[in-house]
Amino acid sequence: KSYSIVGYGYNKGIVPISCEEIFSRIGNEKDPEKRYEVTVSMIEIYNEAIQDLLIDVGLRPKKGLEVRESKALGIYIDGVIKRPVENYEAIETT
Repeated sequence: KSYSIVGYGYNKGIVPISCEEIFSRIGNEKDPEKRYEVTVSMIEIYNEAIQDLLIDVGLRPKKGLEVRESKALGIYIDGVIKRPVENYEAIETT
């Protein structure tokens, strides 16, 4: 799974390829009125528990995070950290 998602060496996975395409399209945008905000969250679902990988292991809730639904937000993970990023390299170092 990890190989398909992140890749290895010169063989990029789904996430790096997708992110590079997103940032490329943003960089090619010519309309000065358009603004983009890209945020990243990293989660792990293991044994039916959702863990935020951006939270230190010792500070993570034991039972994990909750999936919720809102008319305004749609389906979301309550309490997950979102960090703003400007390029894929920022995602790799998060």
